[in-house]
Amino acid sequence: MDVQYPYLVAGDLNVYNPATDPCRLLSFKEDSESTPYFRRAAHLGFILLTTPGVYTWFPFTGTHRSSAIDLAFANPRIFPAFPSWDASTLPATGSDHTPISIPLRPSSSHHNKPRPRWQEADWPNLTDGLKGWLVPLPPDTPSLTQLHQWFSSALSALTTTIEVSAPCLRPSLRSKPWWTPLLTILRKEVTNATRQVKKHQTSDTFLTARQSKLGYFKAIKRPKASYRADFVTKTSPNNIWTAKQLVATRKTPGFPSLPDASDTVMINKALLDHFFPPKDPLPGRGRLRRNPSAVPLSKDEITLARSKSSPSSAPGPEGIPYSVWKRVNLINHTIILDLLSPLVALGYHPP
Repeated sequence: MDVQYPYLVAGDLNVYNPATDPCRLLSFKEDSESTPYFRRAAHLGFILLTTPGVYTWFPFTGTHRSSAIDLAFANPRIFPAFPSWDASTLPATGSDHTPISIPLRPSSSHHNKPRPRWQEADWPNLTDGLKGWLVPLPPDTPSLTQLHQWFSSALSALTTTIEVSAPCLRPSLRSKPWWTPLLTILRKEVTNATRQVKKHQTSDTFLTARQSKLGYFKAIKRPKASYRADFVTKTSPNNIWTAKQLVATRKTPGFPSLPDASDTVMINKALLDHFFPPKDPLPGRGRLRRNPSAVPLSKDEITLARSKSSPSSAPGPEGIPYSVWKRVNLINHTIILDLLSPLVALGYHPP
C-alpha cells in the first residue's frame, strides 16, 4: 500500500503501546496486541502524531488507569503540514475521550524546499532506533509491482525516520549568507520612504526616497564584497567551483537555436525527444524468482561502495547525503544490506 495523497489515521482501538504512554506498565498481552499496528504503520512510512504521555481519557473511579488515543498516524505527504497535537484546550463534548486539536498548516507558496540541518540531527535517539531496525522480508516469488512496493515502503519508512530526527531550515526568498541586521533596517527605511512618496508626492519625499535607496544599495556592496573575499581566501577542494563562480564574470544567459522551437518550453521538449526518445514499455516479466547462482552481497561491499562516495556530493532523490548513509551503515550494517540483497537475487533495479 503506497498512499500517493495526504493520509491521516486516528482512532481508539483500546491498544496500549509505550510509544503513546511511556509511563504505563504494559502486560505481555497488551504489548503483543499493539505491536502489529505500530509495526505496520512504520512499515508504510507513517509517523506517530500523539504526544507521548498526554492522556485524553480520565476515569471517574480509582480502579482504572488514564489512557490516550492510541492510533494517530500521518503519512509523509501530510506530516509536514502538522504543527502540533493538543488535547487540553477544547471543552468536553460528552465523549469518553477529550477533544483533540490537530491543526494543519495550509500549503505554502514558498518555492524553497526545507533543508534538514544534518549537523543538528538527534543522533543519540536515532542510533537507538536504528540498532534494532528490521527490514521486512520480501515476498518469495513477487511480481515487479509487488517487489517495487516492498522496496518503496521499506525505504520510505527508513528515510522518514532519518529525516524527522533533524530540524529543518526553510530559507527565505531573500536569505543571503552575507546579509546583516543593518541591511534589514535599511530595507525597512527604503520601504517606508517609498510609501511616503506614493502617499504625499512632494519634493522632500522624493529626495528622501532617493537617498535611502542609494544608501541601501551602497550598504549591500560592502558585506557582499567582504563575504566573497573571505570565501575565496578559504577555498578548499570541496568549494572550488563555488569560488570560481564568485570571481568569474557573469555570462549572459542564452538558449540554443533549434528549428521549430521558439521558446524555452519547446526547446526543452525538443532536447528531451532527441536525447531520450520515448520507447514502448517492455513486456511484463510475471513472477520473479531468485537466481541460485547470484553472488550474495556482503557488508564489506556495502562499506566499500559507501567509502567511495564523497560527503560533499549531491544527495540522491531521497535528499539524504552520503555522510548520513555512511553513519547509518556504521550503526547497523544490516539495514542497507537487507534492502539491496533481494534486488540482486531477483535481478531487479528499482526506477
